[in-house]
Amino acid sequence: MIPQITVQLYSVREQTAADYEGTIRAIAAMGFGCVETAGYPGSTPAKAAKLFQELGLKAPTSHGSLPVGDKKNAVIEEALLLGHEAIFTGCPPDFHASFSSADAVKATAELYCEAAANAAAHGLQVGYHNHDWDLASVGGTPGYRIFLENTPETVLWEADVFWVAKAGLDPVAFLNEIGPRGKMLHFKDGVLNASDTFTEAETESGKIMVSASSPFLPAGTGQMDLLAASRAATFAKYIAVELDSYTGDMMEAVQQSYNYLTSTGIARGNK
Repeated sequence: MIPQITVQLYSVREQTAADYEGTIRAIAAMGFGCVETAGYPGSTPAKAAKLFQELGLKAPTSHGSLPVGDKKNAVIEEALLLGHEAIFTGCPPDFHASFSSADAVKATAELYCEAAANAAAHGLQVGYHNHDWDLASVGGTPGYRIFLENTPETVLWEADVFWVAKAGLDPVAFLNEIGPRGKMLHFKDGVLNASDTFTEAETESGKIMVSASSPFLPAGTGQMDLLAASRAATFAKYIAVELDSYTGDMMEAVQQSYNYLTSTGIARGNK
């Protein structure tokens, strides 16, 4: 079955901060039946849940904190309120330090295993969303492989195909490698050879990497072969539109991405 299209709401963080309800209504009008939350700038989880219900929107996934330690109950309660199936981290809890050595990756994997066990008790899953830096070799072995070897397949991997390609890896081979962990994917497009420098930034949903330039483009207008990636996305239930930034109108870019991904059969929406 063709995966459902969704949109990572971090893309429209400026718009939601100014008018959360209006932005979400506009996204629903585009044809999206799903969204992926990343904090609630301009709103709250309770208000967002009510709005989503009114609009018939689902939020099967989120970017947020792992359900461990003091945050465990709050994270799980919020996920259940929003109807999430899986909670992904935008970046690992210790950011670059999480992939600084093989032992660090193993410790990170152990934390995700703990989170997965806590989430499973409530019918939820947890997963990891990659950038490019966490795909580099650690002591001669790709860090992500150490992570995969030390976690069960129930710990998902939300592959961002743009970052996979940016790291010099083949997105098709990567999707084949993660297999059933790839239930939710980010089909980001952009300029792979842009001379950009990424720096760390703190957001409501955790740490991210941001760039002074903007290599990201609407799906179908950049250098990514998203059609080839889609043929390898055999386990995907959801495929997300995401632009970390954009020099033009972000809402138009989201709409253009929706149109491309649905018209090519990569994903299905409500229109």
